[in-house]
Amino acid sequence: MRNILALIQRFYVTLAFMGLLALSLFMLFSSNNYHRSAFVEHSSDLVGKVYNQRDKLAQYLRLGEINDHLALENARLRARLPENYLLRDTSTGDMLDTAGVLRYRFRPARVINATINRDMNYLTLDRGSEQGIQKDMGVIAGQSVVGIVTSTSDNFSIVMPVIHSNFRTPVRIKGFFGQLTWPGGSPQRAQVDDIPKHARIMPGDSVTTTGFGFTFPAGQLIGFVEEVDMLSKESFHVITIRLSTDYRKVNYVEVISDLMRQEIETLQLRQDSIDGTDRP
Repeated sequence: MRNILALIQRFYVTLAFMGLLALSLFMLFSSNNYHRSAFVEHSSDLVGKVYNQRDKLAQYLRLGEINDHLALENARLRARLPENYLLRDTSTGDMLDTAGVLRYRFRPARVINATINRDMNYLTLDRGSEQGIQKDMGVIAGQSVVGIVTSTSDNFSIVMPVIHSNFRTPVRIKGFFGQLTWPGGSPQRAQVDDIPKHARIMPGDSVTTTGFGFTFPAGQLIGFVEEVDMLSKESFHVITIRLSTDYRKVNYVEVISDLMRQEIETLQLRQDSIDGTDRP
């Protein structure tokens, strides 16, 4: 209490000035409509600017949450695309029921680490087996192929991207099937082999997935033909493609699970046992 009294005694002139100033302003704005309206207008503008800056800060702090929500929504919308369904033909006579059966499910994930300047590059995702991620699942970003899951822990997973010396996947160019590999070097280019020489492949042609196996649905974009080696003496083209995925900018991806995989594998094993052969 003594300290408060000492403080008031020390600054009583300033406090008296501030009190008289507040009183005079109150009397001025109370009795004068013009000044009152001007004060309200300017104070509202100031408060509005403060609220606007506060809202911008709040939105910035919520960017991670917003991106996670958008990634999840994209995965839900992608799962509804017609190419991710099998058409179940239950026709009887002239009756046809084409009810769609979901084939692929997409799970959003975020890239938390990546390399692009090695021979064996990799990506780390913030989703693992606890979130339904399993080995050999395909990974895409937008409509473009990113890579294949090679290992998982409870909450994280490792992806082998296209820009990995061991990456292989079948591809399609103008109806012809080939094999995609990465010869090293540029993280923006890869190579397609086994396309026959009689195929008229031109720069700009799209390179997509075939849908073979259980990794990627058919038609997922991989890149575009950039150069075709017409002078090679081999019976197949050597094709350089420009990858559609920019690995320097990949932040959010979607992991693909084939819901029909177990059924198909069971059927193939049953056929192998009938034939007495081992499927490669």
